[in-house]
Amino acid sequence: METLAPGPWKTTEASLVKAMDNLSNLLIFEQELLDGFEEDFRLIQRGLARMHLMAQNVIEERGLEGYGEEVRFLTTQVEAVTDGFFSRKQKSKQPSYSNCIKDSLSFFKGRAEIYKVIDDIEIIRASILRLISKGSELGMSLLKARTGTVSQNLEQQKRPFSVDDIKEERAVGLEEGIHILVSRLTEGKGNRKVISITGARGVGKTTLAMKVYKSAPVTNHFPSRAWVTLSQDFELKETLQIVANQLWMGKEEGESSVEGEELSVEELSTRIKDALKNGRHLIVLDNLRTLKQWDALQSLFPVESRILITTRDRAVALSTESDHSQRFIYHMRGLSDEEGWELFTAKLPPVPMELEELGRDIVKKCMGSPRAISAAAEILSSTPATLDHWSIVLEQIDKDQASTYYNLSLVADALPSPLKLCLSYCALFDKNYDISVRRLIVLWVAEGLIEQQKSSKKAAEDIAEKYLKQLENQGMIQVVKWKSNGKIKKCRMHHLLRDQWVSKATKASFVQVPDEAACSCSSSSTGMIRRVADHLDKQDDCFRHIHGNRTTTNSLRSYYGDLRSLLSFDFREGPEPGDDIGNFLRRGILGRFLLRLLIIDLEGVFRPKLPKGIGKLKELRYLGLRGTYLEMLPSSIGYLPKLQTLDLKNTHISTLPNTIWKMQRLRHLYLSDRYRCRFVAPPSACSPIDLQTLWGAFLDEEIPVEGGLNRLINLRKLGLVIRLTLSQQKSLAKWIARLSYLESLRLRSIDESVQPSTLFLRPLSNLKNLSSIYLMGRLNPLVVQKLPENLTEITLSLSGLLDDPMPNLEKLPNLRVLELLADSFTGKLMVCSTGCFPLLRVLKLWKLQGLEVLEVQKGALAIVKDIEIRYCENLKMIPNGFLHLVHCRELKLKGMTEQFKARVIRYHGQDWYKIAHIPSVFVED
Repeated sequence: METLAPGPWKTTEASLVKAMDNLSNLLIFEQELLDGFEEDFRLIQRGLARMHLMAQNVIEERGLEGYGEEVRFLTTQVEAVTDGFFSRKQKSKQPSYSNCIKDSLSFFKGRAEIYKVIDDIEIIRASILRLISKGSELGMSLLKARTGTVSQNLEQQKRPFSVDDIKEERAVGLEEGIHILVSRLTEGKGNRKVISITGARGVGKTTLAMKVYKSAPVTNHFPSRAWVTLSQDFELKETLQIVANQLWMGKEEGESSVEGEELSVEELSTRIKDALKNGRHLIVLDNLRTLKQWDALQSLFPVESRILITTRDRAVALSTESDHSQRFIYHMRGLSDEEGWELFTAKLPPVPMELEELGRDIVKKCMGSPRAISAAAEILSSTPATLDHWSIVLEQIDKDQASTYYNLSLVADALPSPLKLCLSYCALFDKNYDISVRRLIVLWVAEGLIEQQKSSKKAAEDIAEKYLKQLENQGMIQVVKWKSNGKIKKCRMHHLLRDQWVSKATKASFVQVPDEAACSCSSSSTGMIRRVADHLDKQDDCFRHIHGNRTTTNSLRSYYGDLRSLLSFDFREGPEPGDDIGNFLRRGILGRFLLRLLIIDLEGVFRPKLPKGIGKLKELRYLGLRGTYLEMLPSSIGYLPKLQTLDLKNTHISTLPNTIWKMQRLRHLYLSDRYRCRFVAPPSACSPIDLQTLWGAFLDEEIPVEGGLNRLINLRKLGLVIRLTLSQQKSLAKWIARLSYLESLRLRSIDESVQPSTLFLRPLSNLKNLSSIYLMGRLNPLVVQKLPENLTEITLSLSGLLDDPMPNLEKLPNLRVLELLADSFTGKLMVCSTGCFPLLRVLKLWKLQGLEVLEVQKGALAIVKDIEIRYCENLKMIPNGFLHLVHCRELKLKGMTEQFKARVIRYHGQDWYKIAHIPSVFVED
């Protein structure tokens, strides 16, 4: 190619220099205008400087003038943003428009303008990354440059583009979504269906849509397909041109095409409608932003079309179809810590052991965003794997997220008051503490933070769960671990937001703390401490009050007379934790300054010495003693009239006081099944009790079911160890079959020798809300044949089933976890047939002594991730079907015969080829 004259480079250089000069003037002379965006502009400045050094090579030596045009367009974007900051200086003499942002973003007139600036900066930075990367591919002599950001934006281009422009990403955590969406798209006929993928920026909506679009079932089902990613500056004609061109791809020679034609919007619309008259069609509208865009396009799509949409705005998804039966919304969640780590390590060479902790910190800082995790991994993939390099990336992530904080902060400011209070409560937990959702929700309810309408029949816990989901959707809460039923199991507060939230919560009169960094002692505006979270921080007053003896009772009263919540995170070994908290509670009750306590949460504190007078805490709603190994409860525990939650799981308590049913508001009772904590059924004369959780209770022949247990009809979680006669078991089974709200069921049947016994149950198919069951004991096969369809998790142990249970279990469409343990099946052959268990992620087969052949047909267990086979001593070989389990990440084999182990020797075993694709294979004795 002939080298161009220097003109094109000079023009580009002039635009680059002008943009860099503007940035320099802004950064040096007008810092007061930046209002938190300084680091963003410094990153842009560095990126432009690198481009200035590198672009001449592309434009002059390679003769690619088109690249110069793209660079010049970028500089006009930079100038527009910097000019906007300069112009605000002239208008800033008037008072600030909004008090809520006057201290941080005073030059802006409102949130909409702030969001636009944030979006503009993201687009500019992503464009810089794209142009540097593109220049590298076009022949730059320097190495690919990076600006340090780990967030890239697929919306950087100003034109709509097709699926061929999108880079393929690995589908970590997307397998289930792919299956669900493919099924929705290809099932049934008739009216047009609109399927929407919603979720936060960077969560992987486009990646998921692309995997679905390119999947074999979809390409086979739809004769013609079109993909268009909608730009910020929506142009209907350009969009229609892309759709039309793709619809003619693959047409037979001689059929009409629009390639190269200059057609009007009306002509393009007519051509598209004609093309869609017959057959099945799929149209993907990626990044649909507004209903205006939807209204401009939707009339083109006829009855037989399927439309797949990705959008950040759930309101847009909800408005695409008025007929709910023709609309399906799939909300994407962020990755859990483990899923994020899997994606991160998949893009890197093996991570050295000394860098694993730092790498996991990098993943956590990416807040479950696949885009951010991928970008961080790509940066690290071409740098030496050293502590210094990885530490720099971790620091850079924090800097890059400065603008994210402002965005989060503004969203947090706009939250309804109940959500703000719930978010504030999360600040009582340490920043690295993984908060159990089970614990957090009952704490919120006990504190009275849940706004419940008097006329509403919804339980407070349901509303609290909805609050948590809203906070997660808004990015306030990060999910650490998901349950198999799609609910959140563990979470933490966003690290950026948490560092600043205490001061915000103080302004909202929820907390006040001694200094900005402290979160453990929180006080009301009166100066009295309302919430104490003891993290053994010697800088906090609560440390010397709880762990010291020099403070007088009168002095403690001045601090704690209004105390509502007491949480302890004193996990030291030995008697000190129990003694310290016990003494503090005793002094508080005797001194009458803890009588307003709503919450005592001592989870994990070793054997706290509860005072005998604990029954005087008449306002107490939550007593959390889980994992304390406590051996005895004070007898006055039964005189807590407002107690809602009593958590004794993993304690050594074997007897409950007879007064327990005087707690008329008790909703959650967790007992320790290992110590067979004997349960006292509510007497027939007792008022109706709205117990929702009864977990870990031991029932023997003396426990009445009729007129006792069967009065508890609102249970959602039920876990029992039973030693009952057959007649009593029949009464128990009749009661369980009536628990229409039940979500989780765990039953273990034992005899007098504490050996597994027969477990009599009626079919559970009518329990539509049941999602998890654990059944230990010999079962009637009819129970397995009639299970509710919503089950996501099943564990069977010692069931003694003679017939293969798979033909029945594989019919459960939502099953994610299946554990068949200890002679749950006693036959020789187990078959997983084609197409079975479409959503199963975990399969465990333990101690199935009779099992000789496990057959996994092609297409079975399509997205299974983890498989464990233990002590199946007659199993002869690895199933041939394991060869097709492409999503399996881990296979554990333990206690197998020497002959079996010989077949799976790495590289040499007869069956190794069937499992060689699985990243982690563990074979243990």
